[in-house]
Amino acid sequence: MNIVTLIEELVNGLIAAEDIFFQNPKDFYSLEKSVKSTTEAFSAAFLGNVLTSMNEKIYEDRWRKTRYTAQRTDKRMLISSVGDITFESTYFRSKADGVHHYLLEEILGLDTRERFTEEAEVVLLTEAMKTSYSEATKVLPSRQEISKTTVMNKVHGIADEIWIPEREEKKVCKYLFIEADEDHVAEQHGRWYPPEDNSSFISKLAYVYEYKQENPKCKARKELVNTFYFGGVYSGTNGTEKFWNKVGEFIHKTYNEEELKRIFISGDGASWIKSGAKYLNKALFCADKFHLMKYINAAAGQMLDESELVKSEIYKMLYRRDKQGIKEYTDRMMASASNQKPIQDLQTFVLGNWSAVMRTYHSKVITGCSAESHVSHVLSDRLSSRPMGWSKTGADRMSKLRCYEKNYGREKIIDLVKYSRQQRKLARTGTDSVEPIRVSLREIRADHYNQARSYIERIQATIPDGTVRKIAAIREQIRLI
Repeated sequence: MNIVTLIEELVNGLIAAEDIFFQNPKDFYSLEKSVKSTTEAFSAAFLGNVLTSMNEKIYEDRWRKTRYTAQRTDKRMLISSVGDITFESTYFRSKADGVHHYLLEEILGLDTRERFTEEAEVVLLTEAMKTSYSEATKVLPSRQEISKTTVMNKVHGIADEIWIPEREEKKVCKYLFIEADEDHVAEQHGRWYPPEDNSSFISKLAYVYEYKQENPKCKARKELVNTFYFGGVYSGTNGTEKFWNKVGEFIHKTYNEEELKRIFISGDGASWIKSGAKYLNKALFCADKFHLMKYINAAAGQMLDESELVKSEIYKMLYRRDKQGIKEYTDRMMASASNQKPIQDLQTFVLGNWSAVMRTYHSKVITGCSAESHVSHVLSDRLSSRPMGWSKTGADRMSKLRCYEKNYGREKIIDLVKYSRQQRKLARTGTDSVEPIRVSLREIRADHYNQARSYIERIQATIPDGTVRKIAAIREQIRLI
């Protein structure tokens, strides 16, 4: 089907939708839906037409004939963001080594088993970030079956480690701030495992920022400047090292480390968070003020009517840097409390992280930590706020996908899709080199232009002037009001 026929079908479909609308102007919904489906059908057919034309030019190319012999021509189908694209793709055999190729698909960088265009994959991933895999299957206007497993495979197919571009001119900062926390994700083992076997694992989150400033929309709140997020499961000691090395890679590629005086890492005292000071140069761990306040409030609550007095005394001892006083005071609290655990948790947190607590409590540079709210917004909103189970791979890739969106924006997900497809190809073939195919794309463009040019002259004669018809229909509708 050539472009002239496609345009004729498009125009006829739009005119037919317009005719129906003028008979019932109140049903604008049907007009909008008809125009959308007509234009999507045209777009899908046009894309298929372009790819088929390109395949024909490859087939006819003299350069090809000297190196490849045609074996057969197959019908190929791709699911796109505008519908199903059908095109012809010829199967060739190399005269040099006998290896078979779909040259068109190699030029496009398309795997022979791939069912989705890059844009369609972006649409799937974008929807999967917000809703369930089941809901994401409905987002594409395709007649092909798209299963939950298909969406899951697309999420799992995201590159394990996402590249970080290096800035040509490094930023200069005296201080960098890192806040970290984790989300507890329910692990899914499948229906054949008893419920007691279902455990949980953590997905880690850390973000780097330069400083805080007043939020112009809400003066009572502050916003972080130039924030960059890192997320993923990263299990075990090796995973923790890998996680912080990724953070270190970003700092190295983005900032002038010679001008950087100190990196402050804030968190709740988890071992994986504290270990960041070991892997990052010039880094110090600082106890999270939010968790400190939470521990103090919980412990003071065990003293009932004296809770406000207890909080005041603890804060005074922290201000005086009285470590021994804190220990003795909490020991006396435990002796008289019915529930000793909150007091024991406070003692363990403060005494076990004494230097970090003092650093946070007395520093004018460190102004608080909002890691828990970031975890809720970036991770928990999709991973754990509703009852659902995840595999470790799924939770890891979803965490990285949501962090990628926060870092670069939704419009850059296409770059992630392209990079991930390239990495999968490298893992499968061990090479990213594709033999260059010299095809005259100018001929394809000229062919389409000539078809469209001939249609421009015909279209004025073939499209009827519907002015009189429209006026009559409108008058009829007015008469019926």
